[in-house]
Amino acid sequence: MRESNSHTASLVEIFSSLQGEGAYVGRKMTFVRFGSCNLKCRFCDTPQGMCTRDHCLIEKVPGSAKFDKISNPVSAAQLCEMMSRFDDSILSITGGEPLKQAAFLEQWLPSQRPNRTILLETNGVLHEELKILLPNIDIISMDFKLPSSTGEKEFWEEHSIFLQNSVASGKEIYIKIVVTPETTDHDIEKVIRIITSINKYIPTFIQPASPTLRFHKEIQHGRIKSLQRLCSAYLRDVRVQPQMHKHWGIL
Repeated sequence: MRESNSHTASLVEIFSSLQGEGAYVGRKMTFVRFGSCNLKCRFCDTPQGMCTRDHCLIEKVPGSAKFDKISNPVSAAQLCEMMSRFDDSILSITGGEPLKQAAFLEQWLPSQRPNRTILLETNGVLHEELKILLPNIDIISMDFKLPSSTGEKEFWEEHSIFLQNSVASGKEIYIKIVVTPETTDHDIEKVIRIITSINKYIPTFIQPASPTLRFHKEIQHGRIKSLQRLCSAYLRDVRVQPQMHKHWGIL
């Protein structure tokens, strides 16, 4: 399969559903999931988004969970045609890590505005790519990837720059922190220091990792409460929120 570039993109799926995470839980929106990711978090619940694929799936009728299969990569014109099936006012750009295809998004996103509000769901690492897209993004859902949770290396500097640039842009932003039984106080304290140095009022969601085929560990409620207390001692808007779409049994 050809690699994606500024003219084409590798997609995983397009569908309409309720948002199950973060500040917009329960809001109906269209999700465009981009393929490929720069991380391999051990709790990842979308392994199909970790690499590029030879095809993508597009919902036949919004909300039906029945899909057409389309060859990858797709052009901006093709994606615009696909999007004509969907009329949700909010568009979630998710992955994988969508910022890996920032060159394509820079060309395509203007076609979706101002008729749609653009929500970027990102792991909060690729700050240079973020700068390219900020003019065409309305809301940023930024993850903090804790090494004790992900099994990856630390990205404190990248997260700090990413958050600074996001706040400086004036865009709406909220933060998600996925926690597992391995999550350490040290990592949480590092997140707290970064956020408080920039803006302690940013809504911050502690999200217990959901079980997957490869990840079966479940964090205890007492530990979740302890992490919330720790964060709430310094941050002004801390919420515990599981992945609600998993509870609802929807996409």
